[in-house]
Amino acid sequence: MMNYLDLYKDVIALDFEFVAADGERQRPICMVTKSLKTGGQTRLWVEEGMQCPLPLGPKYLYVAYFASAEWNCFLSLGWDLPTRIIDLYPEYRRMTNGAVGYATRSGYGLLAAAGAFGVATMDTNHKTDMRNLIMSGRPSSAEQQTDILEYCAEDVEITGNLFREMWPKIATDQLALTQALLRGRYTVAVAKMEFSGTPVDTELFAGLMLYWPELCLQLIEAVDQEYCIYEGSTFKQAKFDGWVAAQAIPWPKTDNGKLKLDEATFRQMSKSHTQVAALHELRVTLAQMRTLKLHIGADGRNRTLISPFAAKTGRNQPSTTKFIFGNSAWLRSLIKPEEGYGLAYVDYSSQEIAIAAALSGDPKMWQAYESGDPYMAFAIQAGLAPEGATKASHKEVRNRCKQIVLGVGYGMGAEALALGAGIHRVEANGLLNSHKMTYRVFWKWAEANQMHALMGEPLVTPLGWKIQLRGDPDPNDRSLLNWPMQSTGADIMRLAACMLTEAGVEVCCPIHDAFLVRFALAEEIDVIAKTTKLMVDASEIVMGQGYACRVDADIVRYPDRYMDERGEVMFSRVMTLLDMLRVKERPKPAHS
Repeated sequence: MMNYLDLYKDVIALDFEFVAADGERQRPICMVTKSLKTGGQTRLWVEEGMQCPLPLGPKYLYVAYFASAEWNCFLSLGWDLPTRIIDLYPEYRRMTNGAVGYATRSGYGLLAAAGAFGVATMDTNHKTDMRNLIMSGRPSSAEQQTDILEYCAEDVEITGNLFREMWPKIATDQLALTQALLRGRYTVAVAKMEFSGTPVDTELFAGLMLYWPELCLQLIEAVDQEYCIYEGSTFKQAKFDGWVAAQAIPWPKTDNGKLKLDEATFRQMSKSHTQVAALHELRVTLAQMRTLKLHIGADGRNRTLISPFAAKTGRNQPSTTKFIFGNSAWLRSLIKPEEGYGLAYVDYSSQEIAIAAALSGDPKMWQAYESGDPYMAFAIQAGLAPEGATKASHKEVRNRCKQIVLGVGYGMGAEALALGAGIHRVEANGLLNSHKMTYRVFWKWAEANQMHALMGEPLVTPLGWKIQLRGDPDPNDRSLLNWPMQSTGADIMRLAACMLTEAGVEVCCPIHDAFLVRFALAEEIDVIAKTTKLMVDASEIVMGQGYACRVDADIVRYPDRYMDERGEVMFSRVMTLLDMLRVKERPKPAHS
């Protein structure tokens, strides 16, 4: 086993205590560090303008738990950042990923991880009390400061002891250590993205909040003209049942025979039946705006935890209410660059298809991806459309094939594919079989992965993220078909985020397989070219030489705002209603 003290000049465990108001950058209060080589400790009450007292560079390994929080504090203080990092949070998640047991019951916090490795911890009630004291504001008394420093030192002691226990499982060989360091490197990129945040039109947001109760009623009235489902602000299921029957839509039902009304069902049905889209958008809007917790700082930036590594695939899982891209599509139109700046939504084109083709080595699937239209290519390869067919000439065939290709990427079965494509299950099953016949190499590889996983063997991505089923009596076998593509996509996104932020590109946030990038208008060409190249390079590094994902960029320049095409109609409708309410409340001029 490698000895970490032989590999580095010093190994330093650290922890900050800080205050983090909604949407604001972190305000550090204190920091404690401990050398795992000498046992020496530093306790520091943070003062504005303080210089970094820590040694940096590749000879020093820094250890933390959920390290992006510490690097946010570094950024707030204007300090340079470490270059060698082990974050025990993703390492613990990786070690327990797919297992049903202690971790799923106790969570993934520091104390839970320490408990799993037999490391002594503080009382959870004490931790809660101290966090409440810290979050209440900057402590005023010397006694409170001492208590907080002592509490922070306890966290550092636990972190150091946990690192010693986890190290043999982290650094099993040089490759495993390199991959762990890459995950640690990503925590710096996360901190930089959270520190930046996404620029938002705060004036418009304030207007929406001011008029929202009345806007809701007006919005329901405007949208419901097409459906006649609501009574006042109340959704009537009986009326919805009648509308669905009149439209002859094969709507999914619950076990007791009622139409499903959950958001996931509405989302899926709105994709396959366009007449459902406006109603779906209305329901999402009303549900989210009742408890809207969009975190916007005083500088007009939306900031919230990116929550890296939170999904089984290793993807980020930011809050769906606090994060602007987690909200209804039309609300994303609040995103607006400041004067002199622009934003670019830069995304990988059909990333999951490219990954599936590259990892499985299926030449036909890669040929379909390289064609630029993998959905039409599949239709032609499967004999569902003639050679030379295009999106314009065979639109319906392409749409159905698109649902199949994308659905396979998400592990859907014939029934879910039928709902998504708006076709009969028999036809969906036929298209699925055509996919299996056309891409035999992919399916042999995918089903072998699934079988290995169900037998309890680990699945591992090119950059080392892992899942291993243990203790689950009823695993989701379909998700295992999809896991390698989604998890490798997360690999690519993490590496790309590192490369972009280290190259000086300001990344506001990651969105599944895309980044929102901010740039000065005078630097637009250079920034977009750099971003595109680095994202393509990252995909080829992960997928292998000769396999690279295409990248598209949608540009928004001041004074324009970001617009998701799925939310354009609703945004326009809301703006019209908002203008009417403002005019209605405007004081009338006095007559002479």
